[in-house]
Amino acid sequence: MDNLLNETKFEEHIASYLADSDLYNQRSSAQFDIEKLCDVEMLEQFLRQQPVVWNKLTKHFPSQEVATVIREYNKRIDRGESILTIMRKGFTISGAKVKFCQFKPVLEGEGTDNYRLYRANRFSVVRQMRYSLGKDSGNELDLCILLNGIPLFTFELKNEGSDQNYTHGILQYKRNRDPHNRMLRSCLVHFVMDNQYAFMTTFLNGEETTFLPFNQETVNPPIEGEYPTAYMWRRVLQADSILDLLENFIKRYDEYYEDKDTKEQKKRTVVIFPRFHQLRAVRKLRGLIREEGPGHNYLIQHSAGSGKTKTMAWLAHQLANMTNPDGTAIFDSIIMVTDRIVLNRNMAEDVVNFEVTAGTVKDIRKGSKKLADALNGENRIIISTVQKFAFALDYLKHEKSKKYAIIVDEAHTAIGNEAAKDLVSALSTKEDLEKMGDYDPDEYDSPLDALMAQMQNYRKMMSHISYFAFTATPKDKTYALYGKDGKSAHDLYSMKQAIDEKFILDVTQNYVSYKTKFELIEKHPDEDKDKLFEQKKALKVIGEWLGKNKYIKLRKASMIVDQFMKFTINKINHQAKAMVVCDSRQSAADYKQIIDRIIKEEYHGAIKTLVAFSGDVIDSNGNKCTEANMNDDGVTDNDIAEKFKEDDYKILIVAEKFQTGFDQKLLHTMFVDRSLGGIQCIQTLSRLNRTYWPYKEDTLVVDFRNDADSVRKAFNQYYTETTLTGDVDTQRVYTLKETVQNWNIFNESEIDSVCERMIDKDRVHEVPSILLKIVHERVDSLSDEDKDKYRKEVNRFVRQYGFLAQLMDFTDPELEKFYVFSKVFYKYLPYTKETLPMELMGMIDLDKLRIQLSFDGAIELEDSPTELKATRIGEVGKKVEDEKKTVAELLDMVNSPFASILNENDKIIKQIWEELLSDPEVVDAARAGNSYDVMVNICKEKFGDAIIDQIDKYYHFKEILDKEKGFALTLVGKFVEAVAKQAAATSSFVYDEAVLKEKLFEAMQGEMAGVCSKMRSLPEIIDNLFFVLNTVSIPKLDGIDLLLKEALNNIYANPNITPIVRYTFFNSLVQKYEAFLKKLYFLIKDDEIQGQDGKDPGLADAIHAFKCLWNLKYSTDDDGKKFSAYLQMVRNWRNDEAHNAPCSTDEEVNAGIKVVVALYLYVIAYSITDLEMAGRDVEGTADVVPYKLPEDKGASYAFAAEEKHRD
Repeated sequence: MDNLLNETKFEEHIASYLADSDLYNQRSSAQFDIEKLCDVEMLEQFLRQQPVVWNKLTKHFPSQEVATVIREYNKRIDRGESILTIMRKGFTISGAKVKFCQFKPVLEGEGTDNYRLYRANRFSVVRQMRYSLGKDSGNELDLCILLNGIPLFTFELKNEGSDQNYTHGILQYKRNRDPHNRMLRSCLVHFVMDNQYAFMTTFLNGEETTFLPFNQETVNPPIEGEYPTAYMWRRVLQADSILDLLENFIKRYDEYYEDKDTKEQKKRTVVIFPRFHQLRAVRKLRGLIREEGPGHNYLIQHSAGSGKTKTMAWLAHQLANMTNPDGTAIFDSIIMVTDRIVLNRNMAEDVVNFEVTAGTVKDIRKGSKKLADALNGENRIIISTVQKFAFALDYLKHEKSKKYAIIVDEAHTAIGNEAAKDLVSALSTKEDLEKMGDYDPDEYDSPLDALMAQMQNYRKMMSHISYFAFTATPKDKTYALYGKDGKSAHDLYSMKQAIDEKFILDVTQNYVSYKTKFELIEKHPDEDKDKLFEQKKALKVIGEWLGKNKYIKLRKASMIVDQFMKFTINKINHQAKAMVVCDSRQSAADYKQIIDRIIKEEYHGAIKTLVAFSGDVIDSNGNKCTEANMNDDGVTDNDIAEKFKEDDYKILIVAEKFQTGFDQKLLHTMFVDRSLGGIQCIQTLSRLNRTYWPYKEDTLVVDFRNDADSVRKAFNQYYTETTLTGDVDTQRVYTLKETVQNWNIFNESEIDSVCERMIDKDRVHEVPSILLKIVHERVDSLSDEDKDKYRKEVNRFVRQYGFLAQLMDFTDPELEKFYVFSKVFYKYLPYTKETLPMELMGMIDLDKLRIQLSFDGAIELEDSPTELKATRIGEVGKKVEDEKKTVAELLDMVNSPFASILNENDKIIKQIWEELLSDPEVVDAARAGNSYDVMVNICKEKFGDAIIDQIDKYYHFKEILDKEKGFALTLVGKFVEAVAKQAAATSSFVYDEAVLKEKLFEAMQGEMAGVCSKMRSLPEIIDNLFFVLNTVSIPKLDGIDLLLKEALNNIYANPNITPIVRYTFFNSLVQKYEAFLKKLYFLIKDDEIQGQDGKDPGLADAIHAFKCLWNLKYSTDDDGKKFSAYLQMVRNWRNDEAHNAPCSTDEEVNAGIKVVVALYLYVIAYSITDLEMAGRDVEGTADVVPYKLPEDKGASYAFAAEEKHRD
């Protein structure tokens, strides 16, 4: 009986089934001519079915027809032409256009020549196929599939009954099949199959050959009376299926790749064969379109690692080629949209690579006018971001109705409610609306109602638009809008299958979480001890204080760098990178500086970091930080991703950036210091799951905020199959509307009045007055609690209507009017901004800290389907009165979870810190003008001595310092800063602006003589400088006033200033020059400086805003050349901050001060007239604020090694 389970029986079974299939026969290996690379008899048989071609061949090559074709065929193969190209296009010999196969005609009937030729195709299955004339001439392939005598697919078969499986077949291809063999090289795909699994490759490369799974599921399901892999011969290898693969799926093109060893860009030719789920999904969608026609929605839930962009590319091209029985296109255009330009670029590359006819694809990444032109024209496939459709509306012609297929990437976030309306509006005509059956503009009482009905219908699913929504993590709304019966995906490729098939790595297999345990104390327990704080607000402030605490960040940063340098750096063949995910932009800026300092001081700058966050933020030291001034070469936005590819850059620190859609295969470790939940958790951690064969074997997540249970819950939701339970009730929109109406705040007349003006660009400016009048007369009198509740209920209607309107099967223009009114009215509704008791931050302190391991291992996920519940629209609850507690009671609450865990060994070094700040030797060393390195050595020794003296109290802390050298060095560096700040604070004295002006005049009159001879007098210039510093502009610019006046006061009027403090103030003048220019510009123009291409403005933009500065580079006189050099010095000093101090000796610092102060005075001298014209002169009416030295405020010790600034 055992012989029935051997490989031969398996082979016979497959060959027999195929031989009996339509358009198939069975041939022998002896009938295949290895040298001619074809079965001559079968090729001649097909050639003779082309009478016009055969007659031409006979005329020019009598008795040599077949030989001539075979000779040309082999010549083309030998010069690198693909069998795929030959099968698709054939070739021409002496005017005879030779075909090697005929694809199945879609529109032509049985009596046509093309249909007859299609039926003349013959697929041959050959067992034990000999394929070589060389030393391996005895080798045989278990099976080979030929079409009209031309070899296409090869197979190695294994049978578990004979103790062999697919792995043996893979080794056979790798070790016993010569990848340079002519036939093997020309075949399109090579399969390995056993009874249960199938694998394939398009490129044989010896031991480096990569085989991909080609299975229906992780484990192919059993089939009664058949092998589990029967889908291969019953479906995939059937004649029409192979013809479809040749015509529509198998792709061959050139691509560029990075050599793993040399890192050089190289070109190679690749053949792409679809994986099983890709083939299944596209064919399934194609079948549904044939069956249902346009106007339906489809959801494709394919995990990361599924090759989603290629699936979308296949789908786009095939939808573009689908036709109706009359030969017209089913879809006029295929539009591929996403919400991110980076993904848009990836999508475009795949779609263009799959292009057969040049010009089919139009990539619109920039310019809404270009999008409109593409839609107005005849472009078959258009790629764009969803946001462009709103801007393209004005350019669209809407001349005739068209049918569209919309392929949506990242469907759970890509199209918001308004974006969906804009997209439909851009693609619809009046005729399309009337086809809805529920829209007739003539049935409405007024043009306004008709227009509202039109807008409402734009929100619906239209009969001329089909959506194909792709996502790995569909939300409940995604299922409702696109799912099968609103409940499930039309095609599923699960996260589990992607992991099992090794297309992605399981990021939950190495998960480490830490719990931050702490004890807070009151700074001054006897002060304000009876003061009460609202509990919820107070706890929020305490949480924020903990998140900002530098000591906690320092401990975590030290752990991050230590983990990376000792473990991660050796992964992925020493190429591994890491990401630090932060909870805020300020945290990202802080972590960047702390991590950079640890790397420099402990690891001698062995690696580099990058930071990514939007806009600008003030860090914990009060400095303005942007991507441009913190990253090398000033890289921002998507350029950061490119920079991160460089070998030197190993750690990327992010806040709300690069957490979705970022594909970097060398990412191995992620450090998480923010709360993550649900889809956000999956998307963030999944940045690690990309494979990098053969080096990337695992990943690591180190989590400081979340726990294993919360991560397990998030991933379980999408690990296998997910379905939506519960129904979405569109009638609920009326209840939401009535809830708002019941307040009687506005009436129908006011709704109409606002809507009429909203659609009239000449009257839209009247809307604010109407709404403000309603607010003043009917909203302002409400209690704060009712204002809050009403505002929430209006917002709830606005949010839910945008979603529910897409599912409504009726038209009600009153709802749309109510929505249009409510949406704009909501923006004018007053709300009580939550006032947090920020004074709490100054009343508490950290006494004990332990960051303790809480989980280390694999998170086990559930291998079973899950249900996602439809979101319930709840009621807006009343505001609950917050309980009030004292500081002591609040600290008892936050400390209680760790009260029995922490002990004296967890105490931080606050006491030592305070003792050393008053140590005479330390204070004298700072005042003596010692360098930073000298101060570090002095303080390091002092710290060590103090800890040893109190070893019983600080034993645990000493262990940390001994283990984490980076933490120790950074801590000492922070202490040196505190010493310098204290030295500066104790040397501060009463500010006298008149005295300061005199000192400034004495110091700068020689330097400014040339400028004053052409412009204004120096006293007038100095008066205007201080006028600018004393004048109110906007908060984010006025922050420089005190800093600059304090710096000038100490530099010019403080006889006791030390060199180290002088350097600090010099550094401040350099760094704040950009902000000063921005404030000066605002006072002149009453507007802010704009950056290029929508980016945040930097120093270069600020210089460009002042002609007197920008034109310095063209100066020919000595004075102009001098100030041009000065300006370049300041720019260079800012850049030098990334690596070292711009000035090191006292002489250099003093000279540098003169340079930068001269530039402040120079730009003022050339701007006085502009200030006067703007009514901002010294005698003018500008708001002036008095100057006061900040309490206990000294210079921050801004060492160049820590802060980085760029133009």
